[in-house]
Amino acid sequence: ITPPPPYPALFGLPRQPVADADYAIGLYASTLVRDGGTLQIGIGTLADALSHALVLRHTDNARYRRVLNALDPQLASHPLVEEIGGLDPFEVGLYGCSEMLNEGFRRLVQTGVIRRKVHDDLALMQRIENGSTLSIDHATLEAEGEYLHGAFYLGSPEFYEWLRTLPDDERSAIGMRRISEINQLYGGNETLERLQRRHARFFNSCMMATALGAAVSDALDDGRVVSGVGGQYNFVAMAHALPEARSVLMFRAARDDKGQRASNVRWNYGHTTIPRHLRDIYLNEYGIADLRALTDDDCVQAMTAITEAPFQAGLLQQAYASRKLRTGRHPDPQREQRNTPQALAAALAPFRADGTLPDYPLGSDFNEIEQVLVKALGWLKANTQTRGEKLRTLWAALRQPAGDGDAVYLQRMGLQAPKDLGERINARLLRLALARTA
Repeated sequence: ITPPPPYPALFGLPRQPVADADYAIGLYASTLVRDGGTLQIGIGTLADALSHALVLRHTDNARYRRVLNALDPQLASHPLVEEIGGLDPFEVGLYGCSEMLNEGFRRLVQTGVIRRKVHDDLALMQRIENGSTLSIDHATLEAEGEYLHGAFYLGSPEFYEWLRTLPDDERSAIGMRRISEINQLYGGNETLERLQRRHARFFNSCMMATALGAAVSDALDDGRVVSGVGGQYNFVAMAHALPEARSVLMFRAARDDKGQRASNVRWNYGHTTIPRHLRDIYLNEYGIADLRALTDDDCVQAMTAITEAPFQAGLLQQAYASRKLRTGRHPDPQREQRNTPQALAAALAPFRADGTLPDYPLGSDFNEIEQVLVKALGWLKANTQTRGEKLRTLWAALRQPAGDGDAVYLQRMGLQAPKDLGERINARLLRLALARTA
């Protein structure tokens, strides 16, 4: 039943700018995806970065490899990349199976990354698996198969427009299923779903990870709930249930907390979302840690290798004091030099400058003026978290001369003609932020 117009606008999820750390995480993650496999991704800038990296791998492979080499010259020969992933364009394509369909899937379908079709005919899927297909099987798969399964969707106005205007043959290749069917194997069709979900990669985000492999994704140790668990636990468990599947939990290595830098690789934490006995792959902007089936000693070493440089020595000391390391260890000097925000920014700077890694890889809900303001206001927020930072930033703002192009930004913020002292200070702070992020 179609209700009469006018139709209210669907809620649109704002797309956020992708930072250097997010891009590094997405690039590392893209190397773990096997051609002909299955893809599940979450939501947010890490998922956006991963989607963009997969598109770059498929559509401009030479440039993709240059970015990876700048990020980590040894990445192409990483054992895990060689064993379960790849760097080449997708010849077979991927099958998407994710609880939520979002912007990333739109781009992956449009560029031909998502195109491996599956069918609900168990006998057909078994013949494909065994390499004993009949002459009619490929025609049936092409006509009736689906390359993307989801339970619900959420995205931008452009995403909704894409869904509305899909040709019939493309729309029929997208199947909407129950959440219980997407998120687990045990709904009555386990044999079929195992055949469909070959070489599955389940990419989800967490806030923190411990050196022994537990993940903190939904709440803090004081009881504050930050997010819902969603299907994350289900996908992590499914990765252990499927023979060729892997769970990849992505997180930023460190954060700024009240003016101080804090590591997101913790020795221990008072809340756990994913227990350490389900540890698999962890990944952040400094690399990949494969923890599946490792000893505690090896887990500590793998997680230390992707810890931000200033926190590596302390993590190793805690592990040794807890008798989880056989001998005392020191951080790897190469890792100490490379695992810094400054080194990461320098590695990616040429590709940020030439547009290979844009701020908004999947499109933006902001116009050009607003995109500049988003970056400036983000800088201002990061540099006014403590009383001391506020005073230093305010002092710098009072000495900041007016920029030639500031007027349009001040107008957008309603500060082109300040009415009182507060607005005059805000205008000066905005000018400073615009200058620092230009």
